[in-house]
Amino acid sequence: MYSEKLEKAVKYGEIFNIVKMAVAERLGLHRAGLSLVLMDLPPNVLGMHQLGSNSIVMDSKILDAVNSGLSSKIERNSYIFVILLHEYLHSFNISSEQKVRDLVIDVVEFAFGKGHPTHNLARNPLSLFENIPITTKRAPREPSIISDFDRESMPFIG
Repeated sequence: MYSEKLEKAVKYGEIFNIVKMAVAERLGLHRAGLSLVLMDLPPNVLGMHQLGSNSIVMDSKILDAVNSGLSSKIERNSYIFVILLHEYLHSFNISSEQKVRDLVIDVVEFAFGKGHPTHNLARNPLSLFENIPITTKRAPREPSIISDFDRESMPFIG
């Protein structure tokens, strides 16, 4: 079920919904109201969530490399899934990096098994970049907020 959904996902919000379903089913955790910001981050920082905030941030330089350097949509979506999962777990005020890494592996093994690309990325997110050049020679970009990311965060005003 999870593999098929991830293969079909096109938007960040679709991948994030899969993250939320897997976390809710495996760990019994759920929260709404998060936003996704894409921006240039320091080297070796793939994503971040500041405790107490409502934002997940992903490195736009890395995403550019992933989007242009991968031939497989499932590898791209697997990378995005693992980073969003990692930062989503931090949004539950889990500050220990080791605890979050262990939970990421647990959720990925539950949802996809050990033979899926998400499993390799959960164990070593940087392994994807052994064959993908990441350019730092482009002009810095302004941060961008991804619309329609977490639909649960859109309250009705009435």
